[in-house]
Amino acid sequence: MSLIVSEKTLELNIGAEILQLIRQKHGCHCAFWIGMKQDQEAGNGIDELISNVPSGMHLALQFKAPRSLPRNATPYRFTINDRQNNNLLRLATIRQNAVFYVLPHYNTFTKMRSDSPALLTDTWLLRTWDLHNLPPSGNRFGTHTVASTPPLALVHSEPYPADISNAGKVIDSLFADGKNLESVLLNHTVIKNWLRKIIDEGAGNKRAIGQRLRGFSTFCIS
Repeated sequence: MSLIVSEKTLELNIGAEILQLIRQKHGCHCAFWIGMKQDQEAGNGIDELISNVPSGMHLALQFKAPRSLPRNATPYRFTINDRQNNNLLRLATIRQNAVFYVLPHYNTFTKMRSDSPALLTDTWLLRTWDLHNLPPSGNRFGTHTVASTPPLALVHSEPYPADISNAGKVIDSLFADGKNLESVLLNHTVIKNWLRKIIDEGAGNKRAIGQRLRGFSTFCIS
């Protein structure tokens, strides 16, 4: 069944709330949000992903859209795939608390309208590093289903439990006063090298490269 609320809609609305929250933190008032080029856009200048990554510290988020059923009820189900997860784990290996899946519990506009402008109240983060022991998918698509029932998510087909946390509370913790962000977040060199690896592995298939970056963005603090 097709999605009712698209991944891009969720990314734009929830990303704006996350950015507003980060800018309220000490020393982060100049933070900005970077949405990576993807799909057809990437074909018009994939190297810009490398040359234009700004200096600063990055929080990396992979946005996911829930399946359309069940509507407005847990468990909300999401799909992740092995290739994307392995790409994200390359970053998470360097900074475990700087790379997350974003799991918004919104698959109808009715609920979005009801909770707006506080969509973070029912948006949950799954730390990518917590999936570093996830076994490969047993299906030919290389995909896993994530059943989200806070504070726990179960990744199937073989049940693999992982904790999830409210997005707003995670941001508050990561950017708490006195926190040394350089020891928590990713620097721009790491992000650029990671993007270069994805491009090299894509072997010139710009659409495939763009698909790997679908839903991925960083929040940069300079």
